[in-house]
Amino acid sequence: MRDTEIAIVGCGPKGLYALDSLCEAARRSAEHRFTVHIFEPSAHPGAGPIYDPRQPEVLLMNFPAGLINAWTGGRGPSFLEWAARSPKPVDAGDYVPRAHVGRYLFWSFERIVAQAPSNVRLIQHKTRVDAVKCEGDRWSISPQNISVDHVLITTGHQDGFRQSAPETRNHIPSPFPIDQRLTQTAVPPASTVRCKGFALTFIDTMLALTEGRGGVFALSATGYTYTPSGTESRRIAPFSRSGRPMRAKVEAALFTQPQGDAFWDDQRAELSHILRTPYATFTNHIWPAFLSFADQVLGNPSGTSANFFTHRTKTTFTPDEIRQDLRIGYDIAMGRRAQDSAWALAEVWRRCYSQLINWISHRELTPDDAHHFRQIAAEMERLAFGPPAQNIGKLITLEQAGIVSFDHMTGEATADVTINATIPPAGGAELAAPLDGLLRDGHLSIGAMGGVRVDKEAHALTRDGIAKGLSIIGRATEGCVLGNDTLSRSLHDLPENWAAAVVQSARQSNALEHSL
Repeated sequence: MRDTEIAIVGCGPKGLYALDSLCEAARRSAEHRFTVHIFEPSAHPGAGPIYDPRQPEVLLMNFPAGLINAWTGGRGPSFLEWAARSPKPVDAGDYVPRAHVGRYLFWSFERIVAQAPSNVRLIQHKTRVDAVKCEGDRWSISPQNISVDHVLITTGHQDGFRQSAPETRNHIPSPFPIDQRLTQTAVPPASTVRCKGFALTFIDTMLALTEGRGGVFALSATGYTYTPSGTESRRIAPFSRSGRPMRAKVEAALFTQPQGDAFWDDQRAELSHILRTPYATFTNHIWPAFLSFADQVLGNPSGTSANFFTHRTKTTFTPDEIRQDLRIGYDIAMGRRAQDSAWALAEVWRRCYSQLINWISHRELTPDDAHHFRQIAAEMERLAFGPPAQNIGKLITLEQAGIVSFDHMTGEATADVTINATIPPAGGAELAAPLDGLLRDGHLSIGAMGGVRVDKEAHALTRDGIAKGLSIIGRATEGCVLGNDTLSRSLHDLPENWAAAVVQSARQSNALEHSL
């Protein structure tokens, strides 16, 4: 009986979860042997480049610490339990440095390796994979020239960390990794900076060029004060087509929810009923329900949220509107102002997100419904999944200090350095190696929502069926699978489903061998 050979290409958090799931599934099938090749070029598998433990501590999660758990079924410590062993305590509502979470994820990877069952042999390759080629019923990994039965690709964000073009003297194609891309040589003190993008990556860039260079924020009664270090950029000017900023996440200890659990139980039950309707669409059924729920949260007249959202999405914000929206969102998050329609819609989106994921993932929407969903989801990303309140408070302070400028949102500002602080959307046009080659060779297909199509076991779907032995989990599938940009282990079950399918395939192959 030969080993079933598997390759995991990319081992950030999604690869970590898949590896753990595979080890657990193999542990329950001791009669079968598995060899697993792990391809991850970064120094900290499990964390990968996004959660690199070496990145600046000023870069924070936008996911509260209490929701971070690399394990299922209590088999390992949650982030909070793991962090309790360190001298610096962490509360469930804290937005901790990404580097700290990276240390936890790397520790989890090392634990999985150390505790792998005896029928699983793990081989690590600290290298990239340039290509994956189909050779009969097996897959060849290049340039390592390794052949496997199953390959799982979990390469995540590929733009800045892995595949960016080299910088020119005055253009930086991605700020990541920050300790290499945003040095004082690349972005000299007192230089002027243009930043393409006005979302989370922009905020990371802004903090790296200020607080990350020794500037000091101090919390005040109304926000923050900032003491420069002298090595900051003189001006950081974001530019964005809409100018619409992200809303702050609330500080749980300071915020009072206007509705209790019973209200949300009722809304989710109503949504479940809608989702079970055979011909439900996002445009005609789900989104109208979300708008109605948002009105009910605050006791507003019917249509209030719809009017707000229509007006917002048709508006290109002026600098004064940006300042006002940031301040409103920050004050709401800090419990200083009554909630508005933006907050209510965001809360509905967050509270109902898991139901939306279950309904929309692996479903081929009509082109019109898919287009409408993408438009709404892009705006809801700004409202529901923004940065922690402290980062919005720091943005407000830096703008008031003249270090950040909202006066050049069309991108017309001249600057010493331009930084691309955007993350490309998922989809076929943005795929990098090895996914681009697989798409070109016909082993992948792109759905109406723009992502690589996979089934519920993460098997890649071609135009004609399943690409046997090829699986994808993570950002490349965004659209086919909703909500990949999260550390939540409970939001998706693809890693567990994939592992179960691999073990089941091994059983069938071995049974066939015995019958011959």
